[in-house]
Amino acid sequence: MQSMPSAARGRPSCFHHLPGPLAAAIAILFWAGAVSASITTYTIHDLGTLGGSGSATGGFAGGLNGAGQVVGQSLITNDDATHAFRTASNSAISPAGDLGTLGGANSIATGINAAGKVAGYADLLGDAAQHAFRTSANSSIVPANDLGTLGGTSSNANAINASGQVVGWAHIANDLAQHAFRTTDTGAINVAADLGTLGGTSSIANGINAGGQVVGYSNIPGDLINRAFRTAANSAINTLTDDLATLGGTNSYAFGINDAGRVVGNSFTAGDVAIHAFRTAANAAINPATDDLQTLGGAYSFAYGINSAGQAVGTSQLAAGGQHAFFIDTTGAMQDLNDLIPEGSGWVLIQADAINDSGQIAGFGTIGGETHAFLLSVPEPGSMGLIGIAAIGLLRRRG
Repeated sequence: MQSMPSAARGRPSCFHHLPGPLAAAIAILFWAGAVSASITTYTIHDLGTLGGSGSATGGFAGGLNGAGQVVGQSLITNDDATHAFRTASNSAISPAGDLGTLGGANSIATGINAAGKVAGYADLLGDAAQHAFRTSANSSIVPANDLGTLGGTSSNANAINASGQVVGWAHIANDLAQHAFRTTDTGAINVAADLGTLGGTSSIANGINAGGQVVGYSNIPGDLINRAFRTAANSAINTLTDDLATLGGTNSYAFGINDAGRVVGNSFTAGDVAIHAFRTAANAAINPATDDLQTLGGAYSFAYGINSAGQAVGTSQLAAGGQHAFFIDTTGAMQDLNDLIPEGSGWVLIQADAINDSGQIAGFGTIGGETHAFLLSVPEPGSMGLIGIAAIGLLRRRG
């Protein structure tokens, strides 16, 4: 049996003047509260598949909205293609959630907003190229959802914000490079959507907040180094202000941003000896002294999602090898999500991609020998409630 926390052990002494049964019942309530506050156990929901042998969340920071709708990719029947999916709120993948494609074989959904609009990318007819898409609210992919490119062959959408702005990357003319883009709420990719670079050849946008700030990474002059960037609201990449620097090493990469301008991603540490997840302060560059989220014991970690409170999720190597999904609160150390689900569940949670403001987490792991997308939810405080009911019953019987 777990030992009683010291704070709880001290509480019964203040009830010495009460009748024995009443004091005991109140002491039980205080003890239950102390224990439940120190332990978080998520309820895990297997999201299943579209009939094939596996599924995964598709977006780093945007694969989950506040209503508990999850998007991603799943193998379809016979495992002969991968289709984008959108679930209903707090529900498993169903045939009705198959979003289809832009005429080709495959599609992936990477982001969803509160209205149920989904961003992602899909093969075109003939499968020679893929284009970014944005669906209508809770609708499947149709040809009109094709967002086009910056003049080249292909494009990918990686996130969508509350108003419907989409970000990602697109080939420029002659496929000489790929540039980050940000669309308008309803528009396609065009010259005005090109965010440019940090002085190098290519850039990629991975996240966008409600204010239109975009994060991603870009080559700097010489194209040998990549740096995380954060733009100003609805602005292009500014080489003077938007480079977020690193955790002391050479390269850095940004994947998620919240509405306060806090950014998560990963960076090489000093000497390029490791790659660690980071979380910045609001609209600040990476600070090695405060922003290094460390790891679960291994050499690398990657942060992908952040919510309004600043809680973050991602994946990390373990000391023994392999990788597990992690959660990190606004304070404290990184926690292995596998330690926060019921024992004996059969799951190994590999990566967490998104966290919403209710604390729900979407990602993927293995169950029964297959890779499946999952949704974690924080249950109601049932253990405290049950003990409390028992204590109240004792009071009533003794009254």
